[in-house]
Amino acid sequence: MILAPALLKQLAQGRFNLPPILLIYGEEPLYIRRVTDSLRQVLNQQGFEQRDRFDIDAQFDWQGLAMETQTGSLFAEKRLIELALPTGNPGKEGTAFIQAWCKTRSKTELEMAVVIYCERLDSRQTKSKWVQAIESAGLVVQAKPLAQPELVRWCQQEAHAQQLQLDTEAAALLAERVEGNMLAAEQELMKLSLRYPAGQVISAQDIAEQVVDQAHYQLFALSGLLLMGEAKQALHVLHRLQQEGTEAPIVLWLLTKELRTLIELAQANNLNLAMKEQRIWSAKQAEYRQALSRHPLKIWHRLLIDAYQIDRQIKGLQLGDPWLGLADLVMKIAR
Repeated sequence: MILAPALLKQLAQGRFNLPPILLIYGEEPLYIRRVTDSLRQVLNQQGFEQRDRFDIDAQFDWQGLAMETQTGSLFAEKRLIELALPTGNPGKEGTAFIQAWCKTRSKTELEMAVVIYCERLDSRQTKSKWVQAIESAGLVVQAKPLAQPELVRWCQQEAHAQQLQLDTEAAALLAERVEGNMLAAEQELMKLSLRYPAGQVISAQDIAEQVVDQAHYQLFALSGLLLMGEAKQALHVLHRLQQEGTEAPIVLWLLTKELRTLIELAQANNLNLAMKEQRIWSAKQAEYRQALSRHPLKIWHRLLIDAYQIDRQIKGLQLGDPWLGLADLVMKIAR
């Protein structure tokens, strides 16, 4: 297993040797997006001109996929198959397909490769048979959020890429303002690059004046309203975030983060211990208990799949207005 930044470095340096199968998972959407873009570009240069993407749900035809992939590509010499698996559970048939692929494809010339995308996987899922098979025959990549000190350095590196300079104090303040959200940090740095000339040294005072944290306070307000079931007020905050120019992926990041946390709590045997492991402080525990009382585990899983569909709308892979999807998801979580 390697972390997403390490894979991005290999791809940039041309040192990447494609295995027959890759698993890319994690809760940092910025890294998943960058790995996806870089990987597609590199593989296209290596002759993988045909790319087919499949969305995996409970009704997916794994046997049909197995039969289809037994033959070569009709349109290109090399073929890339992408499998989007938002639940992190391929089921019995999916596990059999992955294990068979790992066993047979590692022994043949690589003309076809599989890349599986998941969101967050818990410790039980990372020890499952299908993940272990990929670990043995291919590559597992984790898109892990950065801790605060690493995020500060990352903000400075990103600023340099935008032809700006952040001193340590300014980078620390930016990391604090975006509350660890790398997508939000990227957005703010892009805004700063439009306001300041190339080479400008950005001070903490500049960050304080230009990076308004009001939207992030509203994000936390949205989180509390969702958990407490205040649907009308939550929808009002959502519309306000949209009017103030908050990016849809940032709002989706918050919703998926809360859904994953609720799933972890809903399937826990000891709720108090689970809340401690999730680092939910006492003031927030009542909110999560209130949310858990409204829906069973299967509903939280279903809502996470809804969030994945919104992500596809944001990326232009599916028709629909992502803000309407976000509003619908907010109502489903809160009511």
